[in-house]
Amino acid sequence: MLLCADEQAAAADLAAGALACPSCRAGRLRAWGYGREPTVRMHGGERRLLRARRGRCRGCGATHLLVPSWAVPRRADGTAVIAAAAARSVLHGTGTGGLGEQLGVPASTARGWLRRLRGRAGQLLQEASSSFAVAVTPEGRDPSPPGPTGSALGDALAAATTCGIAAID
Repeated sequence: MLLCADEQAAAADLAAGALACPSCRAGRLRAWGYGREPTVRMHGGERRLLRARRGRCRGCGATHLLVPSWAVPRRADGTAVIAAAAARSVLHGTGTGGLGEQLGVPASTARGWLRRLRGRAGQLLQEASSSFAVAVTPEGRDPSPPGPTGSALGDALAAATTCGIAAID
């Protein structure tokens, strides 16, 4: 799967054969239809149809989905919903029952998100921290890494947020 910040630009690059295959790194992806079309729950209860483009490598034959950044691969809920659950849990200590109520999902769903995020917090922190080396704002100043928050998930979210802000600025 390829995560795309700009769906239209990614689709244009796919059509032009400009996307390298993440599997073999040598081949180029060409348009290969679409993946399945699930409905994704967005923040505020909105539902959005996900119609992800599929690309196939001309070299190795592997197929890849171009997933927009608002969607989470293999999840029925959007990025904003899951991020809100993580932030509320870390910042306010909201339990999974309260999170489920606030976000309109079952408590078991919120529990699953948090379990998965906490289990991968070290990897998330490592990837975000390595991005500090290359993240530079337009003014030429380096983003300052955040201090410790008291939890591994909090540290990972703070580092990822700092990298995101640096990329936008």
